[in-house]
Amino acid sequence: MMLRPASLMFILLLSGCASQPAFQLRHDLQQQILAAGLQPDQVALVVLPVAMPGEPAANTAVIQHNADLLLQPASTLKLVTSAVALDQLGPLWRGETEFLADAADLAQARQSGILTKPLYVRGKGDPELDYAAVSSMLAQLYNEGVRELRAGVLLDRSWFSPLLPDPAAPPFDESPRARYNYIPDALGLNQQMLQLRLRSDATGVQLSSLPVLTDLRLRSELRLTDARCDLFNPDLLVLNERMLPDGGIELVLRGEFPRNCLHQEDAAWLSRDAQWQLSLSQFWRQLGGRFGAPLLVQQGQTPADAVVVAQHFSRPLPQLLQQLNKNSDNGLARTLALQLGRLAPVGADPQQPDTAQAAEQIVLQWLSQRQLPTQGLVLDNGSGLSRQARISASQLAALLQHAWQQPWGLDLASSLPRAGIDGTLQNRMSTTPARDRARLKTGTLRNGTGLAGYVFDRQQRPWIFVGLVNAEQGVAKGRPLLDQWVQQVSQF
Repeated sequence: MMLRPASLMFILLLSGCASQPAFQLRHDLQQQILAAGLQPDQVALVVLPVAMPGEPAANTAVIQHNADLLLQPASTLKLVTSAVALDQLGPLWRGETEFLADAADLAQARQSGILTKPLYVRGKGDPELDYAAVSSMLAQLYNEGVRELRAGVLLDRSWFSPLLPDPAAPPFDESPRARYNYIPDALGLNQQMLQLRLRSDATGVQLSSLPVLTDLRLRSELRLTDARCDLFNPDLLVLNERMLPDGGIELVLRGEFPRNCLHQEDAAWLSRDAQWQLSLSQFWRQLGGRFGAPLLVQQGQTPADAVVVAQHFSRPLPQLLQQLNKNSDNGLARTLALQLGRLAPVGADPQQPDTAQAAEQIVLQWLSQRQLPTQGLVLDNGSGLSRQARISASQLAALLQHAWQQPWGLDLASSLPRAGIDGTLQNRMSTTPARDRARLKTGTLRNGTGLAGYVFDRQQRPWIFVGLVNAEQGVAKGRPLLDQWVQQVSQF
């Protein structure tokens, strides 16, 4: 590609001003990798100047090492999901959840107060569907004059396929109930999180939850030990959930817990359906509403002629990305990837295709249409919490270069953690020259780490920075090395 004179001059000026620090970084690169206890083939790095809007991108990186090596990106892969979502879903996109009813039944209920057919709860992958949202929608229903849900509730998860995660699928790690391991469905309530508090004295353990769910009967069969409180591992607890004849749900905790300790944690303590049943019954009763005893909650699809009676919308996409990238929210990233899968054309086959697989095809097609490299790229679930996901430093750099020139590029850049200031970089590089001069997506897996985004030099010129490390003890060895390189680029 031929560069126009102005573009060539811009790149030469950048390279000239950065020549001494950049030369030093290039010169010391191999030595720094080895000094960190890593091998050269375990590390990839790309540093290149950002092309301004309307100018062609530079062909050659100022610094590159294993630029085309496919590595596990960890959460730096969220940049791909974020960029494609901004372009394809658009900055006005919001997640949505609907309560619907049969039109004639609703008209009658406004007079009698009784819905004789089910209340339909249709999920559309709302990433901010929490307990307060459910309570608010029930209040909207109550304000329509409905007082009794005689036929119960029907949960409609058909927005994504499959409807629910495969229960036989092996967990990603030993903490399947943790928030970072949440796998979305179209009606994911509070990312399946419930806060559980365990408080023990010398003789027993008391259990409580937030929110308080009166139909949830918590029972401890925990054996008290003399272990230290900080050694308690909630992943070792065994949970047993069962429906009670009165419609309540009993959750029994078995295992060990130290004496005289307090532990509270947000986790997926309940099954998804139990969480919905308990929440609906609790919040509806608080409004003064009634239902058949017990509340009937079933699965199915909403009739085509049902009418919307209550809605909840998430914040717009750019605001969601602040949470996604600054806090590295896996569940939110996976939800947006599934929303991209919904954009795939619907074929003649009545069997709905796997939404996650459709999302990967949409993303690869989007990249190819923009002449961005895709060879070997594996999106998997779109969050980077994956053993299969793969991308190269050059592919991430090309995406960042493209994003900078788009109308939504500032939304992407502003969603990234600021070095030493906020998000997952709040406690990194806070006392270095790179403080608040780098906006970078972090990535961390057990044996991998990464940084990808934009670094501003001493003249406030933006540079693309992508660094990936895959190795045993990759986090401990690679994180200081990547931080060091960011600091060096900030001094160009």
